[in-house]
Amino acid sequence: MNSRISAGSGTAAQGAAASAPTRLVIVGGGPRAIGVVERLGASAAQPEHASQLEERPLHIDVIDPHMPGSGRIWRADESGLLLMNSRAADVSIFTDETVEIAGPVVAGPSLAEWADGIRRGEIAAPTAGTERLEEIKALGETDFASRRVQALYLEWFFGQVLAALPGTVSVTVHRTIATGVRRGRANGAGSGDAAWTVALEDRAPLPADLLLLAAGHTDSRPSAARHELAAFARRHGGAYLPPSQANDARLEQLGEGEDVIVRGMGLGFIDLMALLTEGRGGEFTPAPRPDDPGRLEYTASGLEPRLWVGSRRGVPYHSKVRAEGEPTGLTAFQHVTAENLAAREDERGLLDFRADVLPLIAAEIAAQVPGAPAPVEGEEPLAWLDDPLAWLDGEADHQVTRDAVVRYIEADLRERTHGDVTPARTLFQLLLRLHGALVDQLPASRLREESRGDYPRWWHSLFSFVDSGPPPHRLQQLLALERAGVVRFLGPRTRVRADDATGRFIARGGAGTEVSATALVDAFLPEASLAESTNPLLRDLVAGGGAAVGRESAAAPGALDVDDHHRVIAPDGTVQPRLWAVGPWTSELPIGAFARPRTNAPCHRRNDALARELLDAASRGREGAPGAADEGSAGGTWDDVDAHVASDLAGLDAPAAATALQSAAHGRPEDSAWRRQAVLAGVTALAPRGLRTPRLGLLGPGKIGTALARTALRAGLEVHVSGRAAAPVLAAKLPGAVPTPLADLAATSDIVLLTVPLHVALTLDPAALHGAILVDVTNPWGEADAAAVTAARDAAGDVHGELSTSELLARHFTGATVVKALNHIGYHDVEDHGRRAEHPERRAIAVASDDARAAEAVSRILDRLGYDAALLGSLAAGRQIEPGEGLFSGWTTRAELRSRYEELARVA
Repeated sequence: MNSRISAGSGTAAQGAAASAPTRLVIVGGGPRAIGVVERLGASAAQPEHASQLEERPLHIDVIDPHMPGSGRIWRADESGLLLMNSRAADVSIFTDETVEIAGPVVAGPSLAEWADGIRRGEIAAPTAGTERLEEIKALGETDFASRRVQALYLEWFFGQVLAALPGTVSVTVHRTIATGVRRGRANGAGSGDAAWTVALEDRAPLPADLLLLAAGHTDSRPSAARHELAAFARRHGGAYLPPSQANDARLEQLGEGEDVIVRGMGLGFIDLMALLTEGRGGEFTPAPRPDDPGRLEYTASGLEPRLWVGSRRGVPYHSKVRAEGEPTGLTAFQHVTAENLAAREDERGLLDFRADVLPLIAAEIAAQVPGAPAPVEGEEPLAWLDDPLAWLDGEADHQVTRDAVVRYIEADLRERTHGDVTPARTLFQLLLRLHGALVDQLPASRLREESRGDYPRWWHSLFSFVDSGPPPHRLQQLLALERAGVVRFLGPRTRVRADDATGRFIARGGAGTEVSATALVDAFLPEASLAESTNPLLRDLVAGGGAAVGRESAAAPGALDVDDHHRVIAPDGTVQPRLWAVGPWTSELPIGAFARPRTNAPCHRRNDALARELLDAASRGREGAPGAADEGSAGGTWDDVDAHVASDLAGLDAPAAATALQSAAHGRPEDSAWRRQAVLAGVTALAPRGLRTPRLGLLGPGKIGTALARTALRAGLEVHVSGRAAAPVLAAKLPGAVPTPLADLAATSDIVLLTVPLHVALTLDPAALHGAILVDVTNPWGEADAAAVTAARDAAGDVHGELSTSELLARHFTGATVVKALNHIGYHDVEDHGRRAEHPERRAIAVASDDARAAEAVSRILDRLGYDAALLGSLAAGRQIEPGEGLFSGWTTRAELRSRYEELARVA
């Protein structure tokens, strides 16, 4: 089953009757992917594309198990201590008048303007969670928002994109994992011809006329060296934390007061530092001095480990610059020009990055940044910038190393946050412009093979070191932690080895500082490598044997080779037709998925050009596709699908047969009866429920319903919603949810949440929810509910009022299995109170049902939502969680809730 979003006035349905839609599959639903979708929708409404789409609409399949819009990296449920490294006014995912694009500009609010719109009531908040709303409403232009607030901004943006799509463009979100790519149509991938087929983890494959691979950052499988580090830690009772996102790191393995070696001082380290200090109860307080107004002191909680930190450079990324957008007098490039680059090309039109390009960059910096040293012949260009503690070498005691690192951080804060800060701001702005220029002028395909490793990765590392550093107060916190003894500096050129003789990790800085510890943390993101990615599709691209569709880039080791139009290069060096790829695991120079407003941001320019190329390819139909049929039979119409269903299902096992039919049905939005017929035939019941994404139905997207739907979507569930709102309204409110008629809700969902008022629920047709596991989330409030309950008791002969309201609902919905749950948590708490399974204070939700299997199924859903289920027993026990009863109020853990219930039972 798939998450279907229909937007527009229905034009797509009318066009689909005449011709099957062109099917664009996008693997990945994070910011980069949705930026392309936004540009597709914007250009699709222009006259040159609108008429073509009237003839043949465009259907977009987005594949991502994570929340569409924010994706895996930006999560609304992560710690509020994890911050953006840009100020709120400097973050926007919208195009603006400075962006040089062929498509239309569709302006929108920056992160700061979005927060202000919510404060003013002009923009609907994308959350009801109290903590998150407080963060949004307190966010100012110069503040550094939490990453979870950015996730909400991205979710909201995707909702706006879906709601604004023209009727000729439709979107389906598949909450699953793509596992492979093959040319042409594969068994179970629908009828007709297809350029590509995308294999999915828990359902039938998807056919694609056009395919865009847009996965974001992924984890890597352990290298041999990291595997040995983990094995060493296990043998000796220590701990090794490999590269990961900070929110995924198993920090509970690091004990209070324990010495921990940390490799890496970039943004990953800053995140871990926050979680291991403030996240464990420590507190920073202002301790200003005349020469250091931002100075802080740290009061330890006693739960912190002691962090011994080092890296190649031995210092953290540069602080963000104060007022970074103010004019600095930068002029047009004098050295990094198209003419100078062309003059350095060899006879094949190729460049060597370090020999040909880097000297031009160094000369540009020397010419435009006050105080920057001029390049010296024979010396490494920009070594002064890339290795600021190169002078700290040889045998030195810890105090020398400590003083060098502390002085460097203090000087960096002065230069970037105090006084005029013109040179630092100029350097910041110049590197930003240089990075944008290289995006345009220096695709990896223009580099000689000798540039391996230098570009894009070395350059991007230097750019990030200077321009993508943390908020200034994070470096003030680092200094405070050093003074408090929680952090110790190892210095530059840190090396770590595992010593079997002692069973400890030993770290040594380049200047002689040495420490041993039982715990080691690699505080950086996993390296982008196709062959070692945990993503099966990325590995399959180049390791698929004779079926490999791409090749590793010579200029960017470990990355997928793409040309300057993002087209995938086949193993034989040709361009793969109708296959594009973007992201950190490709050979393109890495760019952000969002950017500072009014900077002609490269991400917007690239997204727009790619979107228009996709639309042009869609308008050309099947011509040029691998194994393509004639244009007239391009994929078949949905009438053809009816004729082919039997043959498609014949060779499949039960799960594949079920999902194949669902895949066919979801693409026919104008005929829900066709899908209903397939569902009633029992095909969906064939798929093993433990092997696919759970499907949650929701009846009534009011306050509690919307909060539950958002939480479920962020937890990776597929959510079907039945309500009165139009599809575009629902898409904006709950991006990724599926508008579903009430008649289809039970058949398309594993569990249905009843979130309408109780008196409305008691008037619904019982046949509509026949066969459903129905979770009663209602509470009797107000006169209408009271009257409805009285009438229901009279009808049931309950003259003494002994039945719970859930039992009354069970008598009404005679064909459903009713479970009482989720009625004793406020809608404003649902999005805030969820915790991971091992959290000691995870909140419990009571569950009451006369059916043990139904109660267990609901318990599994609650676990996905971030809550423990506390089973009370029969549906009659649900009376204890009605308003005014003993278990209705208060946050309790499962053990506490059970204890309270047992006490109530004893008293009774």
